[in-house]
Amino acid sequence: MNEVVTDGLADRVAGAIVAFACGDAAGVPWEGCAPEAVDPARIAAIPTGRGWPAGSTSDDTALTLLVAEHLIDSGGQGEAVEFARRLSDRAEGIRGLGPSTRAAISRFRRTGQLPDAGNTNGGPMRVLPVGWSTPPRAAEPRRRSALELTRATHAGREAQAAALVAASCASWSLAVEQPRQLIDIAVTEAEASTGRLGADSSLPQLLRAVAAGAWSPPRSGIGLDPYETVTAVLHCVHTATSLPDGIARAVLLGGDTDTVAALTAGLLGAWHSAAEVRGTLPWSTRVLLPPPDTITRLAAGLAALRQRGPTRL
Repeated sequence: MNEVVTDGLADRVAGAIVAFACGDAAGVPWEGCAPEAVDPARIAAIPTGRGWPAGSTSDDTALTLLVAEHLIDSGGQGEAVEFARRLSDRAEGIRGLGPSTRAAISRFRRTGQLPDAGNTNGGPMRVLPVGWSTPPRAAEPRRRSALELTRATHAGREAQAAALVAASCASWSLAVEQPRQLIDIAVTEAEASTGRLGADSSLPQLLRAVAAGAWSPPRSGIGLDPYETVTAVLHCVHTATSLPDGIARAVLLGGDTDTVAALTAGLLGAWHSAAEVRGTLPWSTRVLLPPPDTITRLAAGLAALRQRGPTRL
């Protein structure tokens, strides 16, 4: 796969961040719903859900921004213990933390140790900034950072393999011409990551089924399984005709709608500036987005890390 060098890198990273938050907010009201319970006509209305203010984002956005902040502060060198410390300090202000992450925070506060369990989708959910901050040719630094920032809360090999796939797709989303190219990148990374980690080997086959148009989502909705989540995200990215369509497809799958929609949008958003994302998602005005200066600062910092990436090979 050839890397395409593009202008406006920071603007595209900002677009990906805004899109991620919008996807998260679109999915929040429907989390835990069966697919048939999701009303497609109301997705863009961003109704109130989970007892939170309308337009709220979840831990998906909060932790993704925390990863971006950590990467920038550390010069791109993700470090598990330092991230666990930062997460532990901020956890009380984060809505919707998942079970593995809550357990990891509790263990770290009690013992100062990282978890020895955790095999849900919280790892792939927050690692897109690792990919945005590393060029595709910096594969090993990207993998090291993605693993570090995943093992801070998730020790499971499948969670870690799924995180490597998500980070790889994020890296290439800023370097290829079309979102549909990401499925081949995902398959290649899944083969490499499951092998090197000794993880369950079914992820590449699931992704090949997506590429062939042969994957069917579970009728009960997408669960917390990391492979199921990443497969659902790549299915939405691969079949989407636009960013709004990708978000709608993700939410309509039901289950863990905020995570699947956030990741789908974060990948598709990389082809747009922040202004373009807001233009193509007019309902984004109802989303409680991060402050504009925060988005600009984080996008610029991640882009700067990516642009000097070869020095970290």
